[in-house]
Amino acid sequence: MESRSLKLAQDMAKDAQKAAKGGWFSKPEWDIAANFWSKAAASYKTALHYEEAMDCYAKASEAYVHSNATYLAAKCIEDAAKLAEKHLKDQANTISFYTRASDLYRSHGSSPDRAAEMMEKAAKMCESVDTDRALQLYDNALSIYESEDRGRFGIETFKRVTRYLIDKNRIYEAVEIQGRLAAVCEQINNRNELTKTRMCIIILLLAFGDNVAAEKKLDEFGQDVSFARSNEAEVSDYMIQAYNNGDQETFSELARSQALAFIENSVARLAAQIR
Repeated sequence: MESRSLKLAQDMAKDAQKAAKGGWFSKPEWDIAANFWSKAAASYKTALHYEEAMDCYAKASEAYVHSNATYLAAKCIEDAAKLAEKHLKDQANTISFYTRASDLYRSHGSSPDRAAEMMEKAAKMCESVDTDRALQLYDNALSIYESEDRGRFGIETFKRVTRYLIDKNRIYEAVEIQGRLAAVCEQINNRNELTKTRMCIIILLLAFGDNVAAEKKLDEFGQDVSFARSNEAEVSDYMIQAYNNGDQETFSELARSQALAFIENSVARLAAQIR
């Protein structure tokens, strides 16, 4: 079975190359080439020749781009990324292919959520090796959700980026991400998530040591009646007072209160560490 699949893959790849090359009196037949490369990739995959399969999927993607089949181009390069990630452990190509898939899904116009998902996958691959690039790719993913009016589907991504920034001790950047999440929550009228996010912003500012900014944010958020009447607002106010008074015992007690049980876990843990 494996040898038959390999022979079929090789034949398909040759046919794809011929179609892509064209002739003296004919232009490249990109749609035919894309189809052959896609089939060659599937056969290489069956034969467990993953590197050749990845290469054929990448070539199929570019051929589909030439034939204006953008969605199929995105799907093929995503398949190439999956092979690079799962079978070849090829980090560079995984990041490159997922990023390319994101661009193509977005260019197609009907798959913004898929485009953001691909960008997030690329970012995850960067987390352990290149923090700045990971954050740039995450920012790209968040921007897709924001610009395409799909914020409600990006809430968990905002939280993931917040966790990552806290883990890297980049607290003020986490404040900025939570601010963007708050804007999304306001836009989609998710009052419950908005209230929790606002509390997270105040706690993050205290963790950063900027109690003045925390007080200003509490006053700003208090203009919203639903927040002003919430338990989160009350606890936030008490936390600022305890912080300002150097009352560690009260602050630690507040950090263990029920109000923090429902906010982002990484922020709640950070609150317990504030001294």
